[in-house]
Amino acid sequence: MARPSKKSDIIEAAAYLFSTKGYHATTVRDIAHRAGVLSGSLYAHISNKEDLWREIVRQAAQSFTEALAPIINGPGPASEKLDRAVHAHVRVIATSLDRASIYLETTAAFSDEGRDEVQRLHHAYEDLWGRLLEQGVQEGEFVIEDKHLARLWVLSSVNSLYRWYRPDGRLSADEIAAHFSRWLRRALKSR
Repeated sequence: MARPSKKSDIIEAAAYLFSTKGYHATTVRDIAHRAGVLSGSLYAHISNKEDLWREIVRQAAQSFTEALAPIINGPGPASEKLDRAVHAHVRVIATSLDRASIYLETTAAFSDEGRDEVQRLHHAYEDLWGRLLEQGVQEGEFVIEDKHLARLWVLSSVNSLYRWYRPDGRLSADEIAAHFSRWLRRALKSR
């Protein structure tokens, strides 16, 4: 098995620290120490702390998008896609809790460029969910008065998982996803 690169060790260390201590409370020295490198040599692998944060957000966005896009773009009725989408979303959170929490809780003081990039990544992912809800409305499966608000509500429901999910908790990620998708389907189908 190939050994992860030093940069991936640094990203992993930063993801853990940003998600547990917070972006502002984490120092470059903390990251270097956790990654097992000297503080000065950290800059051979990264430009600055914000770039490291942005890379973690990019990786998480890619994981979420790669999990959801094939479902949204694939065949099947919206209600079945909703079940698979919720399971895919929950799986990404459960398997990469640190990165998911950083992606979902983007409160760092980014530069304008960083903030714009993060917003673009979020909007692209949210648009996939919007397409799913629109398909459900078109098929007569979902009753939605305000599509924008419905998309925000669905995402708020599934995104909250990173705050309280624990791998050793009472329910597995798949069990939680099954509950979430049942509740969402019921709510979207009712008048």
